[in-house]
Amino acid sequence: MELFISAFVYVLAALLPMVNPLSGSVFFVSLTSDLSERQRAWLAGRVAVYSFLMIEVSVYIGVFILNFFGISIDVLRVAGGLVLACAGWSAINSAEDNKKKRQASEEKSFDGSTDEFKRRAFFPLTMPLMVGPGAMSVCTALGTTMPSTVPDILGMNAAIIVNCLAVWISFRYSDQITKRMGASGADAVVKIFSFILI
Repeated sequence: MELFISAFVYVLAALLPMVNPLSGSVFFVSLTSDLSERQRAWLAGRVAVYSFLMIEVSVYIGVFILNFFGISIDVLRVAGGLVLACAGWSAINSAEDNKKKRQASEEKSFDGSTDEFKRRAFFPLTMPLMVGPGAMSVCTALGTTMPSTVPDILGMNAAIIVNCLAVWISFRYSDQITKRMGASGADAVVKIFSFILI
């Protein structure tokens, strides 16, 4: 039980700042402003499922993909860290650009087709918003460094499920979250998590 809890806490602490569901919910509201509440609920569930699948693939198959292309885990960590630092710095210093992008996304029409839903659920809402290069590098590192005992594997998968549940809850109730935070609070949350990434 101790191994399960330690693995659960370790993986959750590693993944949660990378995936960052709370900050992602702010962007989710902006990117889905043209959709109804029911459509957003459908997208929230689909993004959570896609996030789970991508994290699991990165954890269990990521190392084989790296070996196929001859990339070491240390190189991936450095590259992922640089990507995260650049993304965090860019998010902190480009508030006006983000506002313009949000306004542009609000002006786009949406035909409500299932294919369009699926495309939007995967890109950009799942990748790179939720599971970007940084999160994928963390998942691959976890897959190569975590012990292969049953409690560790169960703890890791439980943490991944909790993380994806947090994504679903944050996206499903993103309207209420952003209303409670307010515009300035939402911007502050984005900047705080962006600073953490740096």
